[in-house]
Amino acid sequence: MRTPPPGSPPSRPSTVGAAVAVVAALLLTAVAAPARAAGADATAGPDDGTLTVASSSEQLADAVNWARSRALDHVQTGKHGRVNGNGSNPGTGEADYIPSYWAGYAHRTAFYSRDFVHQAAGGHLLGLEAENKSMLTAFARTANEARKWYPLWALNFDGSPYNVDYRSDTNFVREVPAVFELVQEAEEQYRWTGDADYLDDPVLWQYYTKAVTDFVALHDTQLPNGVAEGTGRGIFQGAASYNERGDQAVIEAGDGLASQYRAYLAYAYLAKEKGDLETATSFERKAAQLKRYFEDDWGVTRDAWEYVRGRGPANEPYAGFGRENSVFYAVKEFLDASDKRTWDYLDYLDRMYVEDRPPNIEATTYVPDALFNYGFDEQAWTWMKGIIGKLHLPHEVPTQGTNGDYPETSFTLVSQTVEGLAGVRPNAPEHAVSVRSHLPAEIGWLDVDHVRVGEHDFGVRHDGTTKTVVKHNAGPQPLEVTVQFPGGWPKLKVDGRPMKPQYVHVNGRALTQVTLTVPVGASVTVTTSGDVNPNRHGDLILTHPQDFALLSPADGATGVPGNGATFAWQPALNAREYRLRVARDAAMTDVVAEATVRQPTARIDTLDAGRTFYWEVTAVNPRTRQELVTPGGEWHFRTMPTAAPGAPSPVAAYRVGNAVAVTWTAAEGALESTIYRAAAGSDDFTAIATGQTGGSWLDRDAAGGPYRYRVTSSNEIGEGPGTVVEEQAAPADGPVEYLSDRDWVSATAGWRSVLKDRAVSGNPIRLAGTEYAKGIGTHANSEIVYDLEPTDTRFLATVGIDDVQRTSPNASVVFQVLADGEVVYDSGLMRAQPYSPPQRVELDVLGVERLVLRVTDAGNTNNSDHADWADAKVVRLPGS
Repeated sequence: MRTPPPGSPPSRPSTVGAAVAVVAALLLTAVAAPARAAGADATAGPDDGTLTVASSSEQLADAVNWARSRALDHVQTGKHGRVNGNGSNPGTGEADYIPSYWAGYAHRTAFYSRDFVHQAAGGHLLGLEAENKSMLTAFARTANEARKWYPLWALNFDGSPYNVDYRSDTNFVREVPAVFELVQEAEEQYRWTGDADYLDDPVLWQYYTKAVTDFVALHDTQLPNGVAEGTGRGIFQGAASYNERGDQAVIEAGDGLASQYRAYLAYAYLAKEKGDLETATSFERKAAQLKRYFEDDWGVTRDAWEYVRGRGPANEPYAGFGRENSVFYAVKEFLDASDKRTWDYLDYLDRMYVEDRPPNIEATTYVPDALFNYGFDEQAWTWMKGIIGKLHLPHEVPTQGTNGDYPETSFTLVSQTVEGLAGVRPNAPEHAVSVRSHLPAEIGWLDVDHVRVGEHDFGVRHDGTTKTVVKHNAGPQPLEVTVQFPGGWPKLKVDGRPMKPQYVHVNGRALTQVTLTVPVGASVTVTTSGDVNPNRHGDLILTHPQDFALLSPADGATGVPGNGATFAWQPALNAREYRLRVARDAAMTDVVAEATVRQPTARIDTLDAGRTFYWEVTAVNPRTRQELVTPGGEWHFRTMPTAAPGAPSPVAAYRVGNAVAVTWTAAEGALESTIYRAAAGSDDFTAIATGQTGGSWLDRDAAGGPYRYRVTSSNEIGEGPGTVVEEQAAPADGPVEYLSDRDWVSATAGWRSVLKDRAVSGNPIRLAGTEYAKGIGTHANSEIVYDLEPTDTRFLATVGIDDVQRTSPNASVVFQVLADGEVVYDSGLMRAQPYSPPQRVELDVLGVERLVLRVTDAGNTNNSDHADWADAKVVRLPGS
């Protein structure tokens, strides 16, 4: 988020066009005193050498003024007070506090690693450099071999383990992303301060090294792929993700993976600063490999357009929205801005945080960071306003107070103003900084002053996105400043004098920039000149990824000629050539044809007839090595066959009561199938189902049989021959599929989340002392909805209260199964005390379209109501 992008040099901004172009998600303060005019415009903070913010937006200035004061209230440095305190619990004594500030629940006498990392940039901007280094070092000191190089999750203000989250060296809260975020935070603080302790302190350096080496090796055992894992057994045994409300059976999570990537880059940069170029090169390579693995394998499934957010013990992908799982891809700038999928995904994040907004406001504070990183400035400001508007509301944890009392909100409002809106990116070791206006249309100007970068004090003012003033208040030498503007401008004016700009592309956004040397005590004014032109960027491919689209053949087109297929797509400005790839599979691995052309059209002459193909186009600029991809796997077509398909095989018809399930495998090259029915012994067939694209169909009107069935396959040429079968009784047994291996329609729980193959606690499913490898763990009140297949014949499960709550006097539930809205099973009241033994559920479900598994709290609240659907599965017809 606040470090240069992959592959960008970490040194001088003049060479860091790309680094600056990695979308600094930082915001600024106020500018020179003359710029802060009197009147209705609002100012935050006194002009006494500490951070100040002035703006045409009174809402912003008031919020930062409040945030500055509230954040400083959380400082604990030099105090003497309780340790292990938790609300009304007085704790275990008192101690002298180390340099620190509150980071985490304000009713606990502790600071937390996750919160600290997100607050540290704001802490630096408020002058809390000593506190940041003290807290980071304290966390680093807690990581050791006995703890498998996990740092502790929370520390008292004296630096000791906080006992709410630490019970022993094998039983303490730990979450994978925090391990890596602490490494990245060290790099961030080094860039802000230039403090050599971040390179030379042996405690810190050992921590960085162990985090990116031994920690990864020790926690890459279930899916040995170079990705650090959690256990899937809850936060006290090691969670893969910050999302504690999500599916804890996930052992590799998106936020952990993205954080590991940024830690590799951070370690490479810090090693380079120490002069260890070999290590730096090695970890730059590791970061690039991890990113490619995500883009080509880990993060992609072809049946879901959004990126995978996590993987389970069997490497099963979890798609959909995972809050922190999902947003950290953008927070850590892990997403490839050359991929159209990224831009769809960022819109998806913005939408999903509205539709599934976390109840804890601190989880929402990551959203502006993510959106600023990719230039979604209007949306990012909307989220900042949303957070500001909720500060006075009660926090979801009543003992916490209001949302504004949660420390993360005040610290991040400061950093998001400087790093985000004002676009400040520091480079203290090089006496350099870059600035870029991210102001939305609603904010006319923003002025931030007394921003500290190393020994330098400077201010910056943005007037919209066309004028920037930088003032160098103090420092040991001139400050090198890179000023950036969104869009392509023919020239920039520096203090009124025209200057030829440099053009860069940063995270998918076109920028015009100039790098200047600003002496101590001087200021510089940079303005755009001429008419902005997105095409004026030299060799850069300018087309925004979401505007680069495939045209023809249309997605899903049929009848495309195999001996002369013509492909067309929208041009990408400044692309020198295009690479067309056609494959037999959605993963684009079985490539059958390729073409490199200079125009946005190509012809392929040798494609097999009657087959489905997938295609993608990459816009290429060899001079800049830019590549812009519109991916395959989401765009397919079918070539014209030469004949009707053959007969489907095998075909079967199974009767259960008044219904008959017909199953078949369509002939190769078929588009759809037709099912015919005749009385037994007759050839007088009547079509009863047409246009079938699957491999099974349920005849619900089969009373009065027996019948015989005929199934045919069709394509663009016509209908082929059929296969005739006689109905037979469905066998008692058949192939089994566990419901935990299927996607549900929806799943809700009264506490935490419904888990697959785990109890809701994150532990293995256990009923009456028996452990089950498969099943569904939930908590009343709960409802899990599945759409069944026509070939599903029976539902089986064992239900009961999980053994974790077996001795609880409060645990009491009722299990119900609904088939198409009708209750077909009711367990009656089941208790933990006195104990109700597990019950076996066996139901016929052939013909049922929607199966609902429901657990109620028995009408006496859901306290301790851990409920398991152990060994939940369906029996299917043979051959299905």
